[in-house]
Amino acid sequence: MSENNRKAALVEALNRALACEYAATVQYLQQSFLVSGKERQTFTPFFSASSAEAHTHASNLGNKIVSLGGMPTVEPAPIRQAATIDEMLRHDLAMEREALDAYVKAWEAAESNQPMRFWLEDIIRLEQLHIEELEKLTAGWAS
Repeated sequence: MSENNRKAALVEALNRALACEYAATVQYLQQSFLVSGKERQTFTPFFSASSAEAHTHASNLGNKIVSLGGMPTVEPAPIRQAATIDEMLRHDLAMEREALDAYVKAWEAAESNQPMRFWLEDIIRLEQLHIEELEKLTAGWAS
């Protein structure tokens, strides 16, 4: 595969991750708005912080894509809406798993670009931690 083709494949994989982060930013933010009742005190800060982190990831991804000579996507991945905490957390778990998959594919596409791989490994580590936390929050619920 030529250098240009490798770079194009990496940009495409990073754009998939970027689309996931756009969706996560909006999905978590909307959830922070919708939480009500006694769960509001607990989950609003959780959803707000998760939205802010996804926004930071999106910003970093966009800049990485441009540094590779690519064009960052403007299209988010599907945003799932929910009205209950249970549904929200299940949707978030699915979204985080999709993001992890996108980052792993970007890591694979980075091939011999070690600095990119190291950067992606750090994000992959964070995504895995989010998944584990959401799995704990949804433990015992039917998926």
